[in-house]
Amino acid sequence: MKRPRRPAAASGGRLGVLLSAFLALLTLASLMPSLAQPALAARQKAAKQLTLESLFDPVQRVNFTGSLPRLVWLPDNKHYLAFETNAQTRQSEAVRVEAMTGKRAPFHDPAAMRQALEAAGMSPDGARTAAGLRSVVFDADFRRALIGADNDLYLYDFTANRARRLTDSPDAAEEEYDFSPDGKRVSLVRNHDLFLIDLEAEPPTERRLTQDGSTSVFNGVLDWVYEEEVYGRGKRRGYWWNASGTLLAYLRLDDTAVPVHVLADDLPFRQRVEKTHYPQAGDPNPLVSLHVVTCDGERAEVNLEAYPADDRIVTRVGWHPRDANRLLFEVQNRRQTFLDLAATTVRLLESLPSLPRPDAPERLLREASSTAWVEVVELPTFLPDGSFLWQSDETGFRHLYRHAADGKRLRAVTQGEWDVRELYGVADGMAYFAAAAHSPIANHIYRVRLDGTGLTRLSQMEGTHEADFNADCTAYFDTSSAAATPPQISLRRADGSLLRVVADNAEARALAAEYGVTPPEFRQVKTRDGFQMEAMLLRPPDFDPRKKYAVWCYAYSGPGAQSVVDRWGGQRMLWHQLLAQRGYLVWVCDNRSASGKGMRSMAAVYGRLGELELRDLEDGVAYLKTLPFVDGDRIGLWGWSYGGYMTAYALTHSAAFKCGIAGAPVTDWRNYDSIYTERYMKLPQDNPEGYERSSVVSAAERLRGPLLLIHGLMDDNVHPRNSVQLIDALQKADRPFEFLAYPQSRHGVVTPYRVKHLYGRMLAFIERHL
Repeated sequence: MKRPRRPAAASGGRLGVLLSAFLALLTLASLMPSLAQPALAARQKAAKQLTLESLFDPVQRVNFTGSLPRLVWLPDNKHYLAFETNAQTRQSEAVRVEAMTGKRAPFHDPAAMRQALEAAGMSPDGARTAAGLRSVVFDADFRRALIGADNDLYLYDFTANRARRLTDSPDAAEEEYDFSPDGKRVSLVRNHDLFLIDLEAEPPTERRLTQDGSTSVFNGVLDWVYEEEVYGRGKRRGYWWNASGTLLAYLRLDDTAVPVHVLADDLPFRQRVEKTHYPQAGDPNPLVSLHVVTCDGERAEVNLEAYPADDRIVTRVGWHPRDANRLLFEVQNRRQTFLDLAATTVRLLESLPSLPRPDAPERLLREASSTAWVEVVELPTFLPDGSFLWQSDETGFRHLYRHAADGKRLRAVTQGEWDVRELYGVADGMAYFAAAAHSPIANHIYRVRLDGTGLTRLSQMEGTHEADFNADCTAYFDTSSAAATPPQISLRRADGSLLRVVADNAEARALAAEYGVTPPEFRQVKTRDGFQMEAMLLRPPDFDPRKKYAVWCYAYSGPGAQSVVDRWGGQRMLWHQLLAQRGYLVWVCDNRSASGKGMRSMAAVYGRLGELELRDLEDGVAYLKTLPFVDGDRIGLWGWSYGGYMTAYALTHSAAFKCGIAGAPVTDWRNYDSIYTERYMKLPQDNPEGYERSSVVSAAERLRGPLLLIHGLMDDNVHPRNSVQLIDALQKADRPFEFLAYPQSRHGVVTPYRVKHLYGRMLAFIERHL
């Protein structure tokens, strides 16, 4: 499930890359109006109405979000690559752009690259895709690239226009491949073992660094629960190079004792079975150990005996940027009530080959709580004098602190009742970061001096902003959007001043106006005990205050995961716009633990998921009923994942909602994975009453109102057994309900024809019951 405030970092091939035509230079005047201000025409009844076809039909759907180019800073900090689609050939290509002037030049010759790759043995289709640089991995100088194709790995040299095949293992794919920092080697994972390829040998030679990888042992790559709940969905790499390219640190995860969950794909004539180690709450966790290995294959284990093997989670690993032998890591206990930042120096014994010997780890600092959990933070950012910046929730809000090299705290760099959400970098005595200081519902970009003075908001337009700084923090790309305005990208100096618009996404913005996409009204609602919740209300375009309207509510509600944000919401937001155009009010209200207002607001749900969230949502409904244009007897609720849980929980624990749609819901927290669940609910044996009170299955006989239950049959996150158990309990209680099952679908339904079917059935359910 969603983990709060995890920075959106670049990662490997599992993340899709959006490519589009690079837009010409625009004037400063094009950015002057607030992002939140739509065209006047969009305020009126739309000339075109949103339909299921325009949103979801595989052939007729309209691209309302647009396509922004992928932009990557080059090492000189003065140029960047823009990955585009050629207007004539419709092929992907890369353009080298001078940041200050916008001067453009081709980065490479796609046709020559394609020919070289085919000559090296890559298939024509694979070479054509690779030449567009969609998913290649560059070396530090952007002179060479690694390309995976047909379960093998290829190396391409842009300068020499030469390609070579590095592996020949068609039955086993190479994963998480990368260059060493010095460019002399390539690291990769195959069959859960770590390998190196020596590029200086002729021909390149391969060395296997670990020997025991299997379906239950993971070396240098993460298992399911570590990827999903510790490092972040899409981040599978479990190894890290030091700065000099002489040592690797890696995690070894032993899932032998972790139960196996089986999913079956029954769509083919021959059933396809998928087996995954998946620890439910209270089950054995993966046994994790931390190791270092030299390029010669000499290994050593880091001593973690201070943390019992069955009571440790290694949450972050990395090397000191200025000391190639200094390894840093973060460790939590299973209950996640403390987090230690520790370090060890890896010494190389003078022998042939050199043998690594890590010193006993030194704990630099500890974050701890006796009343809730402790959130994972990123590794520290080191400063030239050896001190470092650390993020902490100690005050109930996340802030930056400066610590001495030995871990002693020196001073707070930021403070206030708002969260720092991402630290971008430090340069010339200034820290650059994203925070919610201006508004809890919108990320903005800031800088502050390291002594805590001179806090400045760099992003002045309303809406949400995300930055991508170059390495020396002299310039950054600002991707900005608002609730009814698709994203655009501008290039800015370090002080926030505009250099130029890189991509204004004008076509998407025009489409939004053409189809009557309008901004919601942002509101604040106080709970019965005085907490100020954030909410938004979307009205029909022909709204008449004399009428009474049904209300369709949306909730996610999970800890730290906001839904009320002044940001382009994509498909879900457009679905809500369609409902508004069909005459419904749409209401989204973030309960306190999902408000983004610090650890202080999240901690209240510790050990009792569902209870306080529902009480807050009920207070939002009570506010709605005070509005003269709301029909208080016609209020429905929907959500997905945690929001599906909240919908099912609300319909079995409250009379506030007339009907509900629960997508991929957890129905009993004993079903969900250990690391996420125990963070918020403790272990089942420590909190049996809390687990029972939070269960939807146990309350099935109290279902009030029509319920549409939806689940993907290959959901490897919230397993289908959650819905199966609720279905059985509802049948035992003789309670009516509806169920939609989607074959081959995981935690989200993504196949286009299934997506259209899904939203069509949801619309029919709403029209029938609300």
